[in-house]
Amino acid sequence: MKIKHPLSAFAGCALLALASLTAAAQTGRLEGDVVKADTKEPIVGAEVQIERTDIKGSYPVKTDKKGHFLHAGVPYVGTYVVIVSAPGCQPDFAEVKGSQSEPIKFELRSGDGKKLSLADVRAIKSSGPKGGPQMSAGDQKKAMEEYEKKRTEVESKNKKMTEEHEAMKKRFEAGQQLMNAKDWNGAANEFAEAAKLDAEQKAVWQGLALALFNRGVTNYNESTKDLTNTAKKEAAKQDFNESINAIGKALALNEPELNDPQKGAQAKKSKVSFLKSKADAESLLATKLLVVEMADAAVKDYKEAIALADTPAEKAAFELKSAQTLYDAGKMDEAVSAYQALLQADASNIEALYWLGLAYASQGKFQESANTLQKFIDTAPANDSRVEGTKTVIKDLVVGNNLQPPKSEPSRGRAAPTKKKP
Repeated sequence: MKIKHPLSAFAGCALLALASLTAAAQTGRLEGDVVKADTKEPIVGAEVQIERTDIKGSYPVKTDKKGHFLHAGVPYVGTYVVIVSAPGCQPDFAEVKGSQSEPIKFELRSGDGKKLSLADVRAIKSSGPKGGPQMSAGDQKKAMEEYEKKRTEVESKNKKMTEEHEAMKKRFEAGQQLMNAKDWNGAANEFAEAAKLDAEQKAVWQGLALALFNRGVTNYNESTKDLTNTAKKEAAKQDFNESINAIGKALALNEPELNDPQKGAQAKKSKVSFLKSKADAESLLATKLLVVEMADAAVKDYKEAIALADTPAEKAAFELKSAQTLYDAGKMDEAVSAYQALLQADASNIEALYWLGLAYASQGKFQESANTLQKFIDTAPANDSRVEGTKTVIKDLVVGNNLQPPKSEPSRGRAAPTKKKP
């Protein structure tokens, strides 16, 4: 077996290591000039970012008083993007090899002084012609112009959205202040303008719905003072309809949040509030303005609110509103059923007792009416303003229809009147 000379083996290793060291130590230079496109004047202090793209590496320099830049320490191998920016100019870039020896000339056009990142350059390249790692000067210019156009459009859109959002907030806050001052007309106008600026805000639509509802109530009340004034009644009808439309927008925006783990609980509460507003307006249209078909819509929305409500008291309040809507709309059979359901849940519900007694009378069930109204008297607080009038109603029912006088049941829990101190 032939044995290698130890010195020869060492020399071979040393030569190999030296060759590797020499290759790693080789560096190149990247230089160029930056001038203004229109005047060809050199741009002093322009920022030049030399970014390596095959592996990570960054080599920043600036132009001198002649607009010239030079970096003599970039690795000889590799691919680079040279990005140039300066105040008052559009940025530019060029793709080069590490062995580039010819100076690169940049002519910057007037612009906003934006600086490009390597990610921006990649975005620009992706919008240009495909098919090769390098773009021609013409393709690069075209891609740069397209990128700048899109960037300007996006920035303009974002600026407009920000301005509109701020304007919407001012309108919304003004609407809230006018609501607090009970200026329903002014509040409705402010919320309507806010909705034009940003139609994706639930609170804006809710505010508009409430302002329109209150304005409708005011118009209706004024119409009752002068029965010949049909204009106020029509205005009230329009306000209630527009209130329903507005709260419908809030409901639609709220719906996607119901299944959101973070927003679901609040969205549920919001939906109950929105449904109440909608049903209240529908109820008034049915009972005060004789748009009878709206009674069923109101009952439907009250029922949906009942299903979502958290507390028994809240559910009972909606049940009573639903029953009252049916009563006021003249749907006595349905109203009676609704009041009876309330009393099954709470036999001492004085509102259900009172209105059920009156509903029975409307149906011609006079004995049931007298008996139920007597239960109302036995249950209601002594200071309830309806008690004395109800006694008269019972007396008239008994005398007029030859009824058996209803028996009083004071043990049902009627609240005793408060004694005055001597």
